[in-house]
Amino acid sequence: MGKDRPFLEELSAMFKALGDPTRLGIALELMETEKCVSEISSSLGISDSSTSHHLRSLRQLKLVKRRREGQKLFYSLDDHHVYLILTIGLEHQEHRGREEER
Repeated sequence: MGKDRPFLEELSAMFKALGDPTRLGIALELMETEKCVSEISSSLGISDSSTSHHLRSLRQLKLVKRRREGQKLFYSLDDHHVYLILTIGLEHQEHRGREEER
């Protein structure tokens, strides 16, 4: 499965973004339902400014999208593929945890 360098760099950027605990936490929050910045900030215990900064990075990588409703912006995962990547990561981590308990 040979891929060209630009493709590999984009894929690497996606995994790098999700490698940051704050950005990963934001993505996991959005697995449940769409949320506004203040809901995400409150849930993760970080500032609205920090949340917005991380959401901008996730949007640039097409991991998160936003929807405007009046003055408020609501964020959600960009598509089902992002949801699947997170789900598989969670399953893998839980599997590793069970194996380490043995």
